[in-house]
Amino acid sequence: MHLELRVPYASEVSLGEILVGETEGTGHEFLLRVTDLLHGAETAMPDWAQRVAGSMMRLDRDNAKYDLHDREERLYQQAVTTPLGFIDRTTGSPRLRKPKTLPPQFSRIRRLTDADLEFLAAYDQDLRVGLIRSGSHVINHAVGIHGRYLPHHIGVFATTGMGKSNLMKSFAASVMQSRRYGMLILDPHGEYYDGGAGVLPDGRKLQGLSHLPESTDRLLVYSSRQLPGPYNQLKISAAEVTISDLKAVYSFSQAQEECLWALNALFGETWLLDLATSTPEELSVHFGSKFHEMTLAVLKRRAEQVLRFDVLHADPNVTVTGGIMRALEDAKVVLVDTSSLWEPEEMLVSAVLARTVFRRNKEKYKRPQEFQATPPVLIAVEEAQRVLQRREGEVSIFAQIAREGRKFKTGICAVTQQPKLIPEELLSQFNTFFILGLADERDREILAGSAKQDISALVREVQTLEPGEAIIASPNVPFAVPARVDLYEDLLARQVASNGVKAAAAPKAFY
Repeated sequence: MHLELRVPYASEVSLGEILVGETEGTGHEFLLRVTDLLHGAETAMPDWAQRVAGSMMRLDRDNAKYDLHDREERLYQQAVTTPLGFIDRTTGSPRLRKPKTLPPQFSRIRRLTDADLEFLAAYDQDLRVGLIRSGSHVINHAVGIHGRYLPHHIGVFATTGMGKSNLMKSFAASVMQSRRYGMLILDPHGEYYDGGAGVLPDGRKLQGLSHLPESTDRLLVYSSRQLPGPYNQLKISAAEVTISDLKAVYSFSQAQEECLWALNALFGETWLLDLATSTPEELSVHFGSKFHEMTLAVLKRRAEQVLRFDVLHADPNVTVTGGIMRALEDAKVVLVDTSSLWEPEEMLVSAVLARTVFRRNKEKYKRPQEFQATPPVLIAVEEAQRVLQRREGEVSIFAQIAREGRKFKTGICAVTQQPKLIPEELLSQFNTFFILGLADERDREILAGSAKQDISALVREVQTLEPGEAIIASPNVPFAVPARVDLYEDLLARQVASNGVKAAAAPKAFY
């Protein structure tokens, strides 16, 4: 359903703007979203605009002045809009109802105001990400999602430079302040702790989660590199590594995988150490001719390579997983900085931690009372296409969480520039999309086909989003809401001021 509006010559509307169509006597106002803009003119000649443009070009070439008579009366803009619904004020609290009718022809149109958004009070949103935006106009009305939707998975999609990291820091700050949910952030770029080396256009240094006043007791940091402030050394035990974790690093043939399971059954939790420290001949004693010595030799080399990872420790008691699980159960944000690890190490650590969170919650599900007291946990993964894209014959722990996590209070937050690399079957499991500017047409089309709300008419709007502008498509909002994401540095300054705390100096980064 589309409606066409006439916009006076002197007025201006923009793509994505939400306008209000007033109707007399009904108590209803229609919300109309601008999806396209065209020029219009009062004329019966279909090629009048081209003729006038030609005349103006000729006169301009001759340095002659040209004045279009009655410009304000003859010219206008034509806004093509999609109805979002109508505000029903006849039932006490305002409600937004589906657009099953049309506003009367020649209805008066005006801009959206904060008062028009009273109906959003019916949609709980305890995790703020910014303010509602109507085209280029920002309205002082907070918007976000409710934490109950964290296990239903979140996608954050944007081209580089459009504000993914800023959105994630602002969102993590909301999670910290809520004290109701756990969040595990896997950071391969080292930008969440102190903001990295970047600066804002106004010259301010980017800030990180460690600068928040709440970080003292609501943020736990693990890192494989030296950090300027409090943190814990990132170590996991070799005894924790499972075969499925190892598949995040290597691809195995069917024979190799069967051999790994046999080794696991033989040695138990020390299987990786025993594989690395035994010769193929010694291993063959246990299996006879069941597995070729070449297969055992290949697996042994890979085990040796994994055990050389700095982040891996041979002692089963040296591991951070217990501390991370306790922090998440206490509804804290846990930041795991893997920026100094090379990719196979980072992928192994990510797989081990995600699997541990998921299995811990899955075990608790068997004990209803304990499970009910467990806060939902969101696992945020940068460059998510690496762990979610399909590898033949394999299902990663992240893909498993995407399919099953909502039942066990475990959600994935997939942060990526390339949603087209994520299988559409997995993308369809994500109930909330934060869509920032996306340059690739295929990416925009895929999101339009996967979103839980109809955003098919917004493809052009997504293309024109500026840094910091987003569209939120979630079951927690009545339509795909345009937003201006909070600038994290401004949010931090407000938070410090409201707490009466002296702003923390930016720590000296270690590179």
